Amino acid sequence: MDAQLRPLFEAAVKEKKLAGVGYFIVDRKGDFLSKGAFGTTHLQDPDAAPFDLDTTVPLFSCTKLITALAVLQLVEQGKVAMDDLVEKYVPRIAKMQVLESIKPGPDGTLDPVLRAPKTKPTVLHLFTHTLGSGYDFFDQPTLAWRVYTGRQPMGYSGVGGWEDFETPFVHEPGTKYIYGVGIDWLGWIIEAVSGESLPDYLVNHVCKPLGMNETGAKLTPGKKNTVVVHFDIEGQGLVGNKDFYMNESPQVWGGGGFLYSTMNDYAKLLVALLNHGTSPTTGNQILKPETVKNYVFRDLLGPEVDRSLLGEITTAIPIATLEGTFLPSMPTEKKGWSAGFLLNHEDLPYGRKAGSGAWAGLGNLFYWVDPTTGIAGMTGTCLLPFLYPTIMGLSDEVERVAYGHNVAGEGGVEDDKRNYMAKKKMDSAAAG
Repeated sequence: MDAQLRPLFEAAVKEKKLAGVGYFIVDRKGDFLSKGAFGTTHLQDPDAAPFDLDTTVPLFSCTKLITALAVLQLVEQGKVAMDDLVEKYVPRIAKMQVLESIKPGPDGTLDPVLRAPKTKPTVLHLFTHTLGSGYDFFDQPTLAWRVYTGRQPMGYSGVGGWEDFETPFVHEPGTKYIYGVGIDWLGWIIEAVSGESLPDYLVNHVCKPLGMNETGAKLTPGKKNTVVVHFDIEGQGLVGNKDFYMNESPQVWGGGGFLYSTMNDYAKLLVALLNHGTSPTTGNQILKPETVKNYVFRDLLGPEVDRSLLGEITTAIPIATLEGTFLPSMPTEKKGWSAGFLLNHEDLPYGRKAGSGAWAGLGNLFYWVDPTTGIAGMTGTCLLPFLYPTIMGLSDEVERVAYGHNVAGEGGVEDDKRNYMAKKKMDSAAAG
């Protein structure tokens, strides 16, 4: 496997299509079937540490799986139920409204038209992204609401307060899948029920039991082996920004995207899922096998849910994300969403088997976990915008090789066989 994949990664780094990048394929025992890391943590710094699988990276939305597993622990303990109203634990959600439209006001301004929701959000809605609230960098109506009401986009204020998450519902709760802030609200349920801060709970009850000792909410002081977020800047190529990091002291901890980790650490999480909730290395169990089966690898979207956006990524802030699709060759009805991630209900042409789960982080980290075959994998870098074509192509190649196929090579994986595909090609030459 290494011999097939190494030239592809080396070429991407040599041609500066990526600064630093890594991948792994791991089995149920926790043994790496193939792994590699290439490039640097900062393209413009000649003294920067090389990128490796112990490089600290921001997980962004790869945090969501850890948060979801933590809430499932509370479900096992009978402290939280899927049909519980969210307001039972986080009362402030009761004031949120549905955004019906934005119409011209009498003085030439644009005013949002809001109404009370007909359905109160439940815990299940949070897990399955059917809360109705999107992220403003993905969802144009949400961003428009912020602009027209004089609010800053998520993260721009620098304080990490409730205003980042208390956006109106753009769909009635429980009616439509829209990727958004549901898992962030799950984080506040953890705090309300456990009495611990969200970072402490995740570290103490999920990460440490699995041996994920490099995972947490704050960067390790003085650790040189920490990646710099790179941006694709038109006319300049990839540019590292050493001052762009996640807020380590927000006013509130949303559960959707705040952790730092390493790819080696994340492998331990995926291996635990391959073993039905138990680490083969530490012997610690974070979830019971029936919980993993019934919630992590089972489609929780009911027949009443509109799935038209399942696996679809839209954009409202292009520097943050491109538009694209997960599993573009698979009909929407063959995709699902569990308590943790996107599911495929059919075998993929060159990859994971039916019943596998997968998702990603905004900095272009992509993972999958296949309980049928007993392997998992991840390909990752730290680069914006999300759905960057070069890293998605490498992700497809890694999975292809993991299942015994040859690399597609220079032309890349055929469009109808890809697992990830950007709908809009980038103008920058660095995109590849």
